[in-house]
Amino acid sequence: MKKKVQILILSLSLLPVVYFLFIASDMYVSTVKFAVRGQKDMSLGGLASILGAGGSNTPDCYLVQEYIQSFDMYKAIDAKLDLKSHYSSDSVDSISRMATNASSERQLAYWLSVAQADFDSQTSILTVDVRAFSPEMAKAITEEVLSKSEDLMNHLNDRVREDSLKLALNEVKLAEKRYSASKTQLSAFRSRNLELDPSATAHSRIGIIASLESQISMLSVDLETKEQFMSTHSFEVSSLKENIAKLSSQLTKERERLTGSSNPIMLSQLEEYEALLLENEFARNYYTSALNALESARIMSESKTVYLEAIQNPQLPDEALYPERISFSILSVVVVALGYALILFIIAAVKEHIGV
Repeated sequence: MKKKVQILILSLSLLPVVYFLFIASDMYVSTVKFAVRGQKDMSLGGLASILGAGGSNTPDCYLVQEYIQSFDMYKAIDAKLDLKSHYSSDSVDSISRMATNASSERQLAYWLSVAQADFDSQTSILTVDVRAFSPEMAKAITEEVLSKSEDLMNHLNDRVREDSLKLALNEVKLAEKRYSASKTQLSAFRSRNLELDPSATAHSRIGIIASLESQISMLSVDLETKEQFMSTHSFEVSSLKENIAKLSSQLTKERERLTGSSNPIMLSQLEEYEALLLENEFARNYYTSALNALESARIMSESKTVYLEAIQNPQLPDEALYPERISFSILSVVVVALGYALILFIIAAVKEHIGV
């Protein structure tokens, strides 16, 4: 009985050895390494991008990594290279190949087992290893992974450009509408009050008032001086008083023209005009800024904002790296031996416990 058990254990040890050494299909690995760089990074050299300098687009790198590991990537490559036929081919051993009737979930799981995407946050480099049952297919799949990743970046660039232009155009339309409205309001005010520039008119009135006040002040000083040695009924004194009265009357009228409620030029109108001027100036500056932003968006739309730069292009594998026949064979023998030793230990412990 013991001899039969030993033969069984030996057979179990030989089964994986026979599989790995003689049955398991060769799998070839093709690798591509690339980095996602922004427009600002293009001013730096290639070595800087390899070392991760210049500011990496880490979120975009993770986005590409997720896309590579998605069913969408698998379907896109399958549509071109017929991955399902390759991985479920009858020439592949039954253990390694994909089931011909595999569901979408099973196909994705198989894709994740043969396509590994690892992102190094230190160097900002994404490494993709693809396994296939022929060197040509491994290289072709890796090239498609790189191509589809570039397509994703181009799509993101297009979205950014479209959104930027759309936002800039909307801002220009709003600014143009506001600027046009401010000019219309300013023109309406001028037409309503028959003044091209009420502020200039007001400043002119203020100048006249200042001049009248100065003249009255000079005449008042002259009058005060002459009253000290002339009769109040003298011709010169009477003449000065008359002139002062006329100038004072004119001064009163000028002040009423500037501030009087019955006059067309009032402080309230001046305040309204100044507010309209301020709004017009702001609207004009806003419109100019919006036009500049639109021009910047157009310039940006002519160039990519995110780039995918290959550090290592896909190569045609020279030899199969998987399965690791010797290593897996030795490992399988060790596992079976350890399992057998564990069983013997358990049996011995049980016998000792029951006193056999």
